[in-house]
Amino acid sequence: MNQIQAISIPKLGQQAASLYQEAQRHLQEGNSTQATLLFQEIIKLQPEFALSYQGLGDIWRSQGKLSPALRCYLKVLELQPDLISADFFLDLGREFVEKEEINEAISCYSYCLKIDPTYTKSYLNLGVMWRKKGELTKAIALYQQALALEPSLHSAYFNLGNIFLEQERLDEAIIAYLETLQIQPYFESAYQNLGQALIKKERMEEAFACAIHLLPNSLLTDFVSGVFPTTISSKFTTYKTGTYLPINLKTSVKLFPPKTYNSSFHSYFRWEVYRNPETFVTQIPSGRAWGDSYSTAVINSEGLFLDELCQGSASTLAISQKLPPATPLAGTTAFLSVRGGNTYYHWMADLLPRIKLLQLADLQLEEIDFFVVNSCHLPFQRETLNLLGIPTHKIIQNSQNPHIKTSNLVVPSLPGDVGLMSPWSSQFLRESFLEKATAQGLQTPDRIYISRRNASYRRILNEEETIARLSPYGFVPIILESLSFLEQVALFANAKAIIAPHGAGLTNTVFCNPGTRLIEIFSPDMVSVNYWVVSNIIGLDYSYLIGEDLDEYITPISIPRRYYNHPLYEDIVVNLDSLVHIMHFSGMI
Repeated sequence: MNQIQAISIPKLGQQAASLYQEAQRHLQEGNSTQATLLFQEIIKLQPEFALSYQGLGDIWRSQGKLSPALRCYLKVLELQPDLISADFFLDLGREFVEKEEINEAISCYSYCLKIDPTYTKSYLNLGVMWRKKGELTKAIALYQQALALEPSLHSAYFNLGNIFLEQERLDEAIIAYLETLQIQPYFESAYQNLGQALIKKERMEEAFACAIHLLPNSLLTDFVSGVFPTTISSKFTTYKTGTYLPINLKTSVKLFPPKTYNSSFHSYFRWEVYRNPETFVTQIPSGRAWGDSYSTAVINSEGLFLDELCQGSASTLAISQKLPPATPLAGTTAFLSVRGGNTYYHWMADLLPRIKLLQLADLQLEEIDFFVVNSCHLPFQRETLNLLGIPTHKIIQNSQNPHIKTSNLVVPSLPGDVGLMSPWSSQFLRESFLEKATAQGLQTPDRIYISRRNASYRRILNEEETIARLSPYGFVPIILESLSFLEQVALFANAKAIIAPHGAGLTNTVFCNPGTRLIEIFSPDMVSVNYWVVSNIIGLDYSYLIGEDLDEYITPISIPRRYYNHPLYEDIVVNLDSLVHIMHFSGMI
């Protein structure tokens, strides 16, 4: 208790001062019972001495006796207000919330505001409590007061949206969620709840877009005041207005039909030729860039967004007046972040090949001061950047600095169409990592089944039965998260037969040898050509299987079914007889 040094012994009285010092000694020795008795004795002798109430309150609080502790702290506030801060009552209120003592939490947050009427966290927490008690009007007023003090408080808009959604005030809810996303464009729950509001308004296409973290322009023009189609278009320009270097990597890939269990191909697999688009590197003096999990944007010195270098909900970024200020970076900065750059596939397919474009533009990597990526906290991110020779001290993470500005911003184009590898980007990945992986001499199975058991979505629900059916054919189940990046590369390089549900793990098929047999499993409403394209580039023997209708799946399941708001995430049930049939048909067995 540091406050003991501030005690005035003459004012306190010799006996009370002696008791207080003795109580402190007992506390330091861990004897809270004796300290409690002494604090109570001091209060009888000197009822105006605030520190005794504080000491007693601290003991009761440590014992979980929050209500008597609160009474002590309120007495401290009455006698010596400078001893207790708004933060103190905020923390105490949270403890009451954990014990579901809502009225006491309301008291704590109310005292926060008496101490500091500008403390926005108190308004927010108090609003949450009143909402729990069903007092929605009071909660709304508190969130609005918080916004009057801090207009860029995204959580206040989000909480308002939740109340409006609960009250079926759908337009107001949508407006509140859009305000939230203009301040924090990567707020996952705002996308989800906005989607719910749109479903209620039967705007299903826009709701589906929100489920995959995209905000259609129609939402902005319909619900954001003063925003029209021309408002949005006036914020964008083309990269060709600045200094850029075209890099001619345009190629075409002939796409051979996949194998499946019948002759009727999904319409996606009727594509005959893939032509990857033009590539380039542009340099932007005094440029800015934004990157998060769902959106990226590149902005020139005039504040215009370069259309071809934006992804996701860039229009929302463009109209927002509430984004956090840009972090300044000195020197030359290469912006590499991509939509989905926190995921393995988009990191490998879309982000890393941008480094090759820098090299093709005759930019020496060692002369670049900073490389901006989505994040670098995942093992595969750190490992791949290290293998490519990019030192840690040069890495800027958008997860910590979403908005950056620099005197010389260098931005390579995307390597191709979003999510599709091209021949040159595939070759870059193979040249960068394959030899390093195979040099380790790892012994790995040549027939593998890739499990998504640890994933949060797109899992095989009858996986135990699937593995049991595959086991006699020599297939070994693999959980890729348990392997390092180079171990994954070596695993796929050594594989001769692979079976897997659609997922990021199949990114590693880019490291397979030509002729490797692959069966990719989809849910009925989620078919993707990503790995079919890779297979055609590398020369793999590609087959696919579409899973069963989940609504008809009634046999006992080894993994409980979850429900998702977009087919992209839907779980899969494998028809085991069909799987064996396609294995025979493809020559895998």
